[in-house]
Amino acid sequence: EYGSTIGPIGIAIYNCLAEHANQEGFCFPSHKTIADKIGTSISSVQRGIRQMIKLGIIRKGRRRYSNVYYLLKLDRSVRPNSNKTGQPDLHIGHTDRSDQSAGTTNKNKEKDFINKNYARDQKTGDNLAEMREVLVAKMSMNGDKRRTRTATEEP
Repeated sequence: EYGSTIGPIGIAIYNCLAEHANQEGFCFPSHKTIADKIGTSISSVQRGIRQMIKLGIIRKGRRRYSNVYYLLKLDRSVRPNSNKTGQPDLHIGHTDRSDQSAGTTNKNKEKDFINKNYARDQKTGDNLAEMREVLVAKMSMNGDKRRTRTATEEP
């Protein structure tokens, strides 16, 4: 269905993303990794990804130092019937993982992913704040010891 729109490079990009995707449909290969894998330029990969985002084939998010891509479930109901067109019903290469999700929608998966990352980042922030308090307490103890020394004493 999308093959004629996204072209061979788009299909190759999508297949590369599908190859890197986890069970939830998320992946985060770099543009360079994709370009090297399919034998094209980084700018062609960027262009292909932008086009697939516009078509609603993939969704792009941001991680700390990389992009994260989510392969959206393709609507097979709008695919042309192979008997009518004389062409085989080709799939782009993404295995529909919705059966494994027990009713979880793509939106819910995305929200869960975001919530997990937020919770992890929040926990890291809490740990950093706690460590900062410990360091301040230790430094103030060391600072008190330094203040009790006289100018003639050596450290």
